[in-house]
Amino acid sequence: MSASNEKKKKSVFKIPKFLKNIKKKKEPEVPNPSVPEISNPPETFDSPEMLSPSVLNPPETFDSPEMLSPSVLNPPETVDSLHNYETRPGQAQKFLDRMPPNFRWPQSMNDDDRATAFFYIGDDSALEFDDEAGLNLISFFDNLDRGTFDEHKDSWVLIYKQEVKKYGSEYTSKELWDLENEMPGAIYLPVDTKRREDLVKVAPARTVNARHNEDEHMVRIRVRNLNTNKIVTIDYNFRDPVENNKLYKSVIDSGAPETTLPYYVRSTLGRQGWNPTSKIARGYGAPSRVFIATASFEMAIGDNNNWSKWVTIDTLRVWQRDPGPHIDSSLVGCDVLDQFFFVHQPNQGYKLLRATDEISLINFINNLP
Repeated sequence: MSASNEKKKKSVFKIPKFLKNIKKKKEPEVPNPSVPEISNPPETFDSPEMLSPSVLNPPETFDSPEMLSPSVLNPPETVDSLHNYETRPGQAQKFLDRMPPNFRWPQSMNDDDRATAFFYIGDDSALEFDDEAGLNLISFFDNLDRGTFDEHKDSWVLIYKQEVKKYGSEYTSKELWDLENEMPGAIYLPVDTKRREDLVKVAPARTVNARHNEDEHMVRIRVRNLNTNKIVTIDYNFRDPVENNKLYKSVIDSGAPETTLPYYVRSTLGRQGWNPTSKIARGYGAPSRVFIATASFEMAIGDNNNWSKWVTIDTLRVWQRDPGPHIDSSLVGCDVLDQFFFVHQPNQGYKLLRATDEISLINFINNLP
């Protein structure tokens, strides 16, 4: 392009002087009626408000992921949190001393089983190997939470020294006794929850409270372990020396399906032959717990002069250690009474019959019109 053409082109695009002083007006803002006015524009991350501690570390809500984590829903146990299971001072600390740091109860472990394990591990009067049973009981539910038993839901599980040893079917009372001899403190329980609950079903006791009428029929009680021949005697008014001489009156209770005696019976006869778990009593005794026998025991009742024959029961149970002031009786229930011949004389109580008298009573009843 020639110099003359370039000069001509520049002259074509030259802005007139009168236009140089005209500035472009700013277009007026027209609000959009469909969009609400924002009085507080969103903060950017480097805004002072966004850098405040409350924003950088917002408080957790209950549905926050952190609040839903197992460590928050199931916090570690402390002495204070375990006081609910204590029947004597110092049990909570002793329990925690045996457990690993930051111990948490397994989620699947109900309150009855927690209280049982706590007693086994934390009580000074617990029997030899009870602490081992308590640790194995916790291990059972810990494995249940972890899904260890998912492929064995219809089986029973043997836990010994806090390890899964084997799966199997239900044991007889004789097999359970032999297992306790071979592996003291071992736990053998079904995986299925309902089957575990059926092991320790508790029928209501004492439908009529005769104590307030001062017309109880009291007896002396003897219990014999069939496997060891050990015998324990419970007097009319038995005071347990381990429970600060707590009084237990030995009462015939025709409203109780099963016989329930002081924990002293288990501690004297030995830990073999008892279910390792316990259950809340129903009726008289609630909310204290009872331990239920898995083996057969023999019982006799008597007065200051004579004893009845021995009868076998498979439903014996004992109150928990230190059950509370609301329990003051040993109950001789229908599981024992139904095996005796006796007569009831007005205002004189029950009279148990000798074997020869039983025959006479049967003949008398058979000859009634």
